[in-house]
Amino acid sequence: MRFLSETKVLACHELRREGARRWLRLEIAGLGAASPGDTVLFSEDGHSPRCRIATVDRFSGGRATLVAKFEADDLAPAAGDGLTVWSNENPAVSVGAGSLIVTTPAFLYRIAPFEQCGAEVFVEDAGMDLWQDLRRRVESGLAWSSVFLALEPVRLQAFAAEFPDANPYLFANMEMSCGIGACRSCHVTVSDNKDGEASCRVGPWFALQRVNLVRLQFASAPFI
Repeated sequence: MRFLSETKVLACHELRREGARRWLRLEIAGLGAASPGDTVLFSEDGHSPRCRIATVDRFSGGRATLVAKFEADDLAPAAGDGLTVWSNENPAVSVGAGSLIVTTPAFLYRIAPFEQCGAEVFVEDAGMDLWQDLRRRVESGLAWSSVFLALEPVRLQAFAAEFPDANPYLFANMEMSCGIGACRSCHVTVSDNKDGEASCRVGPWFALQRVNLVRLQFASAPFI
């Protein structure tokens, strides 16, 4: 990951809590550059023994809002604390106007910021036929290369079975520790690279037909 900057926490708010996890919104100052939807890796001064991933929710004039997942008993950053922040090095794919992102309510916090980039975010409902809706959109002229799926691996496998020739992008951004791909915790198994690809460097979007979906299912928690 490329180094961004040393930042300071302005405020920290809890968004929601489910079981042993909670999601926090961090308002920070001093961020060098970022866009809504970007994945960043940050380490906390004196709080966490490991780095964490977060999503940039908003960015303007060096100030940003990050959304990150914490365990319920983790000590949350407080106003005045320092954060060292990195971002994806060279994302291979950009999401923008004309893109359709399909996701679920639980994962929406990672995807909603892309709406600020012009993407349409479509949230899957329990009672809907997602495949029928996607088929209708493609028949109306939507290209599969404009479709981005932020779904659990089992749903991605179901998609691949339903649309064997389609090649949209999938979101595969696992938990990270080192930020440079050396620890391999964020590596995605792909067909054209025996070493896999580090999500922290070129992710989070990967062409679906490149990815081993079975291996992805057993990777380090890509969809929480």
